[in-house]
Amino acid sequence: MSNDNRSADTTDESGSRTRVSRRTVLRTGVNTGIAGGLIWGLGAANYATNADLGTITYALARPEPDAEELEERTKDVPVAWHESLRLAFDAQTAIQETGLDPLVSSFVVPGSYDNPQASLSVQTSDETASETLEEIVSEVPLEISVLDELPPRPQSDGEYESAHQLAEYDPSNIPGGVLCDTEEGSGTLTPALFDAETGERYFATSNHVYDEEGIQEEEHRGESLFIAHDDNEFQIGEVVQGYPLADLVQVEPVNSYQPATNIERAEPSQVIGQYTRLGLADLMARDATLEKLGALSDRTVGEIKGVNAMTCYSGAVCKPGQLIWGDEDTLTDGDSGSVNFHPDPENPDDYILVGGMNNARTWWPSSDFTWGTAAYHLLDEYGLHF
Repeated sequence: MSNDNRSADTTDESGSRTRVSRRTVLRTGVNTGIAGGLIWGLGAANYATNADLGTITYALARPEPDAEELEERTKDVPVAWHESLRLAFDAQTAIQETGLDPLVSSFVVPGSYDNPQASLSVQTSDETASETLEEIVSEVPLEISVLDELPPRPQSDGEYESAHQLAEYDPSNIPGGVLCDTEEGSGTLTPALFDAETGERYFATSNHVYDEEGIQEEEHRGESLFIAHDDNEFQIGEVVQGYPLADLVQVEPVNSYQPATNIERAEPSQVIGQYTRLGLADLMARDATLEKLGALSDRTVGEIKGVNAMTCYSGAVCKPGQLIWGDEDTLTDGDSGSVNFHPDPENPDDYILVGGMNNARTWWPSSDFTWGTAAYHLLDEYGLHF
């Protein structure tokens, strides 16, 4: 989707038209490629220089692929950048705690190491909410975009003829990145999902592949998850739990199938752990990219656009702990449940670290990104990790 000031009229499949306010185009947030907006806040004080360094934990990783425990990965970053980011995270928490009904999304935009000022990007359906937001946020630059009405989400045709089925059939080693099916729809498998307490491995994908809104928690317990290989379908697991706020479904392996800690077609393919919230911000500060391998659109690459996000675009509930990245073409129907990842900085030729899941992408004028639940949030809130 081009980022010009074209008409914001859209037409759904029934032929009806929905109009998105032109103000959305003119006031789009920091990282959508459109300038302009309502900006408040002078930002953090100049209390430190880029020569002052502090240590952050940027990832949690296994020392070896088969190890059970995750270990912290640390690095030094400018104190000024870290402090500005802390203020932005605090402001984001304050915004979310207001419970403003017209709030559609909000996310933190980390600064670079050369220009460490972090900011907030907020989308609302009511311009008058800006007055309340201005009162809440004083130390962090804040940019508002106004979305008068969200157009209907386009419906999938449900056809997956070109999807990536499992290439090599080994029940003890089912990788992520391949097509998985339910009685209701299709998605992409994540790599092995671990219970941090027990160390048990699970299959996983997006919760909304079992119902369009992704709101089931225990209602679909025991329902089957299938994969395909050589035009044959195999039941690999049964639902244990759905997590609507994360759009994640946890699936227990059955029939001797086991999830693998690798992603088919990725190079390298071995998942060694995952990035923290600060680690994702660090990647953005360095203009690093994320990659995903989905069952439908295969490999796509994109830049991070926001971290620590809260989104209310799709499904029946707002979702915290979201990662904003890529563009509208990063994801397509059937890719839901795939993960995004980046090479392990300590072993870039051998391992990858997961950033988060991919659950949805924009479908309305003036916004252009993909989003899903960050891996750190799954661990913090549910005790699950990659």
